[in-house]
Amino acid sequence: MTSLSYKYLFLYFYILLCLIIICNISSAKTLKKRDLPSCLTDIQGTLVYPNSPGYNADIIDENTRVNFTPTVIVYAKTVADVQFSVYCASSLNMSISARSGGHSYEKYSSAGAIVVDITNLNKIDINSTANTAVIGAGNRLGAIYYTLSQTGFLIPLGTCPSVGIGGHALGGGYGLYGRKYGLALDSILSMDLVDPTGRLITVNKDQYMDLFFALRGAGANNFGIVTSFTFKIYPTPPSVTSISLNYALTNIQNVFDAYNQLGSSLPDDISFSIVIDNGSVEFQGVYLGTQTNANQILSQFITQSQPTSTQFTEESFFNSVVRWGFQQTNGTIYPYHSPSDFKAKSFYVKSPGLSAAGVQSLITFMKGLPTTCPTYAIFDLYAGGAANNVPANATAFVHRDEIYSIELFTTLNGDNATNQQCFNQLNSFGEAFQANYTDYGCYQNYIDRDLTDWKTRYYGSNLPALIAIKKIYDPNNVFNYPQSIPLE
Repeated sequence: MTSLSYKYLFLYFYILLCLIIICNISSAKTLKKRDLPSCLTDIQGTLVYPNSPGYNADIIDENTRVNFTPTVIVYAKTVADVQFSVYCASSLNMSISARSGGHSYEKYSSAGAIVVDITNLNKIDINSTANTAVIGAGNRLGAIYYTLSQTGFLIPLGTCPSVGIGGHALGGGYGLYGRKYGLALDSILSMDLVDPTGRLITVNKDQYMDLFFALRGAGANNFGIVTSFTFKIYPTPPSVTSISLNYALTNIQNVFDAYNQLGSSLPDDISFSIVIDNGSVEFQGVYLGTQTNANQILSQFITQSQPTSTQFTEESFFNSVVRWGFQQTNGTIYPYHSPSDFKAKSFYVKSPGLSAAGVQSLITFMKGLPTTCPTYAIFDLYAGGAANNVPANATAFVHRDEIYSIELFTTLNGDNATNQQCFNQLNSFGEAFQANYTDYGCYQNYIDRDLTDWKTRYYGSNLPALIAIKKIYDPNNVFNYPQSIPLE
């Protein structure tokens, strides 16, 4: 055989070997895809695939502006179902996310190739002797408020009853009782976590302390799936006074001047929001005490701010929850509101408060939007109080020196062109407003995919520690989405 023949023979076998390798790689990829159903065989809950009846309905969350199409939705029936799901995601190199209430503003709770819906993990066990409650991470806030109030207890949570406790508590958890008791995450004593390998571990101040730090403020779909919380619970007050003060929009500056002057002197028993839309301003608050005391505490504020109407209602704690839960008096445990297209921005303000120019800038922006994009601003004046008594490095939640937060919420009801115009105006305004009038930080529970430098704005000086913890517990980045804690 000539040397030329050997050369051709060698080339033949080389090409054949390459084809075999390529085929094997292709087969491996195909097998991986086929292996997902077999990997999930032991799941006791329901599996919903793209070809399953109801899939299109099951991928609809709170914000219909954003759309993800997961490979499978696992409706976990047990904690073991969560473990199997995470193990399969890790083994097959697939991303995974947990969905509790489905209220992620950018729909990140449905961003994984595997979405684990944990709404069936909804136990609530109350220990009235120890003043603790074990709460499944699939519970909604309304159910928690109701169940705890039946035994005379509360946890400081938000006002929207259909929000899931999982994302709410892991990202912060502001609410109308926050100035007295702090954020929802400040009452967490322990968590059961399915880590990125599928192990179930208990995380608290005595074990996995680094995760205990990270989960409280950056825990949503970054380091694993929390399946249950142990919370410290507090006795409900004998009476609560709900407060509503209404103002003309032309009087808005007077309201802020009065708050900037008197807000720091108000007791932590009172928490409130100021809600602004295109035509009105409402002060919505709760005082943990009697109407007589509430009137006395707010008398100077009312004199200076000059409301057009005032309403003080002394009632039970749970009735106050009903009152502020989107004003829905029926079906308070799960009063879901319809999904919609929306976009939100968040801001923080330090003392002495938003300037007159900042207030005017906000009002001018809101008035300038098309009528098909109704917009309101919520000033959560319960960002201070007990929440600010916790050091910024004690948890991953770094925003501990603010006097209030602002949520700017725009509903997109127009045609595509008008919606895009509103969307662009909101993003442009947000950057300019923050640069000129507010703090640099933003609230991670009002997550915003269009936010520049989001890692610093959400996590600030705690970011390096969070990246280091991510490298330890999720080095393969099993839990990842566009704004998850990065590995670098």
